[in-house]
This record gives sequence, C-alpha cells and structure tokens, in this order.
Amino acid sequence: MDPGVALKEFADFAVGIEVGGLKVHKVSSFLDERQDGEPVTRVLLLVDDPREETWELDTVIELRRLLGRKAIEIGLPSVSVSLVPESEADSVETFVR
Repeated sequence: MDPGVALKEFADFAVGIEVGGLKVHKVSSFLDERQDGEPVTRVLLLVDDPREETWELDTVIELRRLLGRKAIEIGLPSVSVSLVPESEADSVETFVR
C-alpha cells in the first residue's frame, strides 16, 4: 500500500477511538527513522485532558496496542505515540486551529 494512503487510513482509524474514557480527537502522523535507522511511524494524538494528573497507564497501553496493531495490519512500521491533551492544543503547531 502507498505510504500516503496507509497514513490516511491510519489517521481515519485513530480519530474517534475511545479507550477507558480517553478519546482521540485529531491525529498527525508521518514516517521517520529511529536513531538506529529503523523505520517508525510517528504519531501525535490530540486527546481528552486527563481526569487526574495524567492518563491511566492501562488506558495508554491499550491505545498504543490498538494503534500498533492497525499499523501492522496496513503495512506501516511500528508506532511511536505521543499524547497531547486538548487544553494544550494551541501550543502544538500541528493542532493549531
């Protein structure tokens, strides 16, 4: 599958995912390389603000598992996921409205 098409399918899949009360609102993803030269899919997710100081670990693990599985399914390299709370969207250029 064409990488651009795969990234679009990945983003379409990710937007709207809700795990343990944590919902994905926007996605930015691109192909990159790790320091060792291995390919990686970098994923930046705009998500609900955490209810406490941070999100529940089990919720984040499950979200990463779902995204990793989808990436493999459509032929993308492994994923590196970063979460951005909605309250900080304006400070991340990718999500500036």
